[in-house]
Amino acid sequence: MKGNRTEFPKHLQATRTLMTELLDILESGRTNDWYSFVWLEEKKSLGSVAAVNESTSESLDRGLVLRILVDGQNFEKSSNQLDRESLIKMATEFRAEMDKLYPTVKDNTFTPISWQDEDLTGLGLDITSQLPKDLNNKTEVHFSPLCEINPFDTEVSTLKSLCLKMRTELFDKSKKISQDNDNYEELAEVKSMGKQDIITHIFIDREKNMSQTLPITLLYSMGMTKTGQVGRCISGGLGGLEVAVHSDSDKDEVTRRPLQLSVAKKLTPGRYQVISGPDVTGVIAHEAFGHTQEGDTWMKGRSIAQDLHLSKTKVGNDQASIMNYPNMFSMEDLSHGTNGSYFFDHEGELGRPQKILDKGMLSTPMTDLTSSLRLNVPRTANGKRESWRRPLMTRQTNTYFTPGDKTLEELIGMVSEGYLAKWASGGMEDPKGGSLTAGTAYLEEIKEGKLTGEVFLGPSGGHVELSDPVFTLLDSIVAKSKSVHEGGVPENKFGGCGKYHKEGVPAGCGGPYILWNSINCG
Repeated sequence: MKGNRTEFPKHLQATRTLMTELLDILESGRTNDWYSFVWLEEKKSLGSVAAVNESTSESLDRGLVLRILVDGQNFEKSSNQLDRESLIKMATEFRAEMDKLYPTVKDNTFTPISWQDEDLTGLGLDITSQLPKDLNNKTEVHFSPLCEINPFDTEVSTLKSLCLKMRTELFDKSKKISQDNDNYEELAEVKSMGKQDIITHIFIDREKNMSQTLPITLLYSMGMTKTGQVGRCISGGLGGLEVAVHSDSDKDEVTRRPLQLSVAKKLTPGRYQVISGPDVTGVIAHEAFGHTQEGDTWMKGRSIAQDLHLSKTKVGNDQASIMNYPNMFSMEDLSHGTNGSYFFDHEGELGRPQKILDKGMLSTPMTDLTSSLRLNVPRTANGKRESWRRPLMTRQTNTYFTPGDKTLEELIGMVSEGYLAKWASGGMEDPKGGSLTAGTAYLEEIKEGKLTGEVFLGPSGGHVELSDPVFTLLDSIVAKSKSVHEGGVPENKFGGCGKYHKEGVPAGCGGPYILWNSINCG
């Protein structure tokens, strides 16, 4: 991507300097006993909705976390009172509490890695190109993605204009479609929503002083018929307003698809051959061995994956490979990453790609610092918080199936009777029992190797659920589509992840088109 990288926000420099003092208060004289870090998050959010009722929103949230790890236990304090007096007081009182609680410690649980000892393998140019020369523990390192439009220049009025223009364009397109086809009425409503979050993190421990600015920009549009049938599309990811662009096929999905669904047939429940598109493929990856491969889920004995890994049990065929990729800053023909990407996690671990399922064989899990230590497995950059207010857990970043060697046309040609599923509609998993469901908004019919043009809704007239035991599903992969570029990353969609019904974080998910031999559809 052409463009520039955003600089570290100058208004946070005084706080960043103060954070080194806070770290010294926490650790001075006790570096052989415990490990500490200081972490700050600032989130600036702009939003606009163009619909029957228009709305805009603008917010700024900022908070700081103090962490001490001792004897394998984490202790934290957090606050959004960021004046010097309040922070010094919080750090001093926290240190006094810990000195009283742990006057002596037998063994330091963790020692952080210095820049000199850091393995730069797998980090990628987006990270290594931003590292200054002659790094030491005092060097202030800042990371940001390339942006054509500086996100700090975007105003809520700009988002409002974008959404209003898109809504008008989609309504006009809907009118033309209905004029050209007597079976279709024009849409009853079109809604376009724009959102931009600019998230800045600062992480400081005794070996590193790092920051990252992550602009996440979204354009979402939805069309609805009088009978409630919906078509939708979502564009955007890690970047400025230049990434929030609907393609022609996106616009068709919003305007033409709901009209088709209003006269669609209902699916007869049963087992069918299915080709899942990147959106649905990603949900399957996320639910299949995404959640079950989270280290804290292993640590709590809630995942079937741990025993399967230790027993070297194969859980899928040779086509079943899934990646966890936090530092993904481009994919397919897109020069930006999705919203699950970052340079380092909320515990200062630099992002590296990790294959969590390799040809049906499970690897060690994704981890945060605590689960890595408790399980005695490698640490990965998967320690994430919903916000500075919430606890840190092992969370997914970008989870996707690896590509194959077919074109989409070749996959369709391999289907005698089945369906194409392209638009996801949620998903759930059972990490202990090993089963999942992945919803798709509708199915497109395939017969004798060709799309017929017919679309099908679920048996009750809503979305279709694809469900199976994970092992059955992963053993039924017939073939996968190839990437645009050899060795490239398949498309990942803008998405999110909920854990324990309340902790939501950005998480991309995707992959190639996958032909499944048989899936239960209903």
